[in-house]
Amino acid sequence: MKKSLFGPIIAGLAVLLIAAMFVFFYVSLNRMEKKLTTLQTTIVDDSAKVTSIVNFLNSATNTNATTK
Repeated sequence: MKKSLFGPIIAGLAVLLIAAMFVFFYVSLNRMEKKLTTLQTTIVDDSAKVTSIVNFLNSATNTNATTK
């Protein structure tokens, strides 16, 4: 009786498919991590700008209030 290669071929394809899914998720997570890092940097920069503007307005308001 001749041995069939059908089972090992299907098993190999299944392992290959699972490995491809892991690689896809790994690449997707790295892309999301880069986007989140960029977003965090932007938020910190914008927060610093807003804080400096608010501090300027507060100091300008306090200076005008004390001189009256």
